[in-house]
Amino acid sequence: MQFINPGILFALLAVLIPVAIHLFNFRKYRKVYFSNVRFLKELQQKTQKQSQLLHLLVLLTRILAFTLLVFAFAQPFIPSDKKSLPGQISVVSIFVDNSFSMEAAGSRGRLLDEARVKAAEIAAAYKTDDLFQLLTNDFSGKHQRLVTKEEFLEMLTDISISPAVRTLAEITSRQQDQLSSHRSASKTAYIISDFQRSTVMSEIPTKGLQDNFQLISLNTAGARNIYIDSCWFRNPVIQLNRTAVINVKIRNVSGEDLEKIPVKLLINGRQRAVAAVSLKAGGTSEVSLPFANPQPGIMEGLVEISDYPVTYDDIYYFVFRVSDKIPVLIVNGREENPYLNSVFRLDSVINLTQVVTGKTDYSSFQEYRLIVLNDLRTITSGAIQEFARFVAQGGSLMIFPASDAAIAEVNGLLSALGTDMIEVPDSAKSKVTLINTNHPVFSDVFEKSGLNPDNTDLPIINKHFRLSTRSKGTSKILLGLGNGDPLLIAQYKGEGKVYLSAVPANDKASNWPRHALFVPALLNIAFESENVLPMMHYAGTQNGINLGNLKPAQDNVFRITKADGTSGFIPGFRRVDGQSLIFMNDQLKDAGIYKVNSGNEAVTLLAFNYNRDESDLSLADQKELEEFVNKNDHFELLESGLKPLNEIIAGKNSGKSLWKWFIVSALLCIIAEVLLLRYFGKRNRSATN
Repeated sequence: MQFINPGILFALLAVLIPVAIHLFNFRKYRKVYFSNVRFLKELQQKTQKQSQLLHLLVLLTRILAFTLLVFAFAQPFIPSDKKSLPGQISVVSIFVDNSFSMEAAGSRGRLLDEARVKAAEIAAAYKTDDLFQLLTNDFSGKHQRLVTKEEFLEMLTDISISPAVRTLAEITSRQQDQLSSHRSASKTAYIISDFQRSTVMSEIPTKGLQDNFQLISLNTAGARNIYIDSCWFRNPVIQLNRTAVINVKIRNVSGEDLEKIPVKLLINGRQRAVAAVSLKAGGTSEVSLPFANPQPGIMEGLVEISDYPVTYDDIYYFVFRVSDKIPVLIVNGREENPYLNSVFRLDSVINLTQVVTGKTDYSSFQEYRLIVLNDLRTITSGAIQEFARFVAQGGSLMIFPASDAAIAEVNGLLSALGTDMIEVPDSAKSKVTLINTNHPVFSDVFEKSGLNPDNTDLPIINKHFRLSTRSKGTSKILLGLGNGDPLLIAQYKGEGKVYLSAVPANDKASNWPRHALFVPALLNIAFESENVLPMMHYAGTQNGINLGNLKPAQDNVFRITKADGTSGFIPGFRRVDGQSLIFMNDQLKDAGIYKVNSGNEAVTLLAFNYNRDESDLSLADQKELEEFVNKNDHFELLESGLKPLNEIIAGKNSGKSLWKWFIVSALLCIIAEVLLLRYFGKRNRSATN
């Protein structure tokens, strides 16, 4: 047992006063003469002994009462396991989960409001001169310092829902960094959260913990949620005046079946499609929304459903580009190719330019999306570097080798591109037997009934280059011959694409250039080369966003503004390998459509959505949390129930307080004294009389 105010124990010396009074208070008895005193002597001896016993008992009760009162004022307690002693400054870090899941209803209202109350109760358990850190999912700068109790309570009122999510490992690491910067021996961290499995509990700390962490779990009253999981285009290249289809995946994480949930598609603020979807409990469903694009440019889109109470994931923003012109460059080894000319001039969306090998302007490559190397015989080392850079920056390169190609020089380019290489020609006649209809180049060429090579007139190859498999299996065969050799392959290189034909684009080696399959293949390769905008990014992303070859205006900065003009900021900017990268640096928090401005002009659009990790509302239950704290010594599950947290924490911090028991004991001693004087003393007086 220890005392908070041990100096008060010196008051115990006052106990000597009643002891001294008792010892030196010699009572004189009056003599009364009787004729026969034998019986009186016997009575006097008995009452004198009883009187002395009464005085001793009264003295004892008074001494005990006084001693117990002194002990009570000294505030005795049984110390807890904590190393710190009451009375010294404590450093307290409190994490309040303010993620979207905290919008759910709890037993006492919204979870975030309940978390604020819990945090205030924790602060109430500490002294005015203790120091506090308030931490939320935002990890904002103002929360990276220690504040007074009064400042802490003011900061609690400013907490709002945030799209940011943090794991338990991140939270404990940030709290421990702050606690370790202070020398106080009394350090405690509290984590108030609903402990979602998909976010907070997705990564737990494994080592390096030094401080104690108290977990305070908040439970929902039970909530359902349906949300838009993802959206994607059936064909990422959206063409003018052609029907596009966007697929929407919707997920139901509730325990009940849902019928006819409306799904709306809006393009540039106008509703363009609507559908209804039914969802099984815990299931998913996909719906396709077709729409046409009557005008070119970058479009704003969103898909929307209706759900309550969790609503942040009911809208999915996206952007896309409707292509009006696709710039294509043909670099001819000799003269222009009539087959390529006829194909690329079929569609007005393609803007065709042709040059001869020796007159190529490499500095203009960034203006084109597709470059076709026709009748490639030889190539210089400088040209190899330029074509490799073009592909690395997201361009598409189509290669038709010449019949008399210098294999070693052509392979120098193919090696730099990381694709398969050509070998000696094979003059054996063969027929195309394989068409990869799963690849976008041929996915929409044939009817839904499928392709039957036995009943389809396919190209016949008279002579072709055999292709080595040096790309380590990363290339995709688009057309294959009956002998197993590939005729056309596709290789993805970063953001760029490389297409390699095993035959020249002339009718001497094969009838493929005159075949009906040649036209859709080349056109689709051109359409696939279009610079497809990323549909969306997640709000709060830390990764750089590639804007391609867009360059900022003279002030050398881009400006990000919300499409409705409500907010704006300057992002970080970096130029890497001819590409512009921008970084949000935690400045973008809200989902929506944003403009990227260069000077006074909006050069592109970006869409941002909230991360869907929070949409799964499954929480770690009591059993899981208990198992977790049992396996981790630095964690403790703090359960309050109906009792305020400040009472529980105060008791834990100061140990088991005993002053109330001493007060009660002192009162019992006083009552005993009263009873002794009233009944025992009265009986003695009666016996004396």
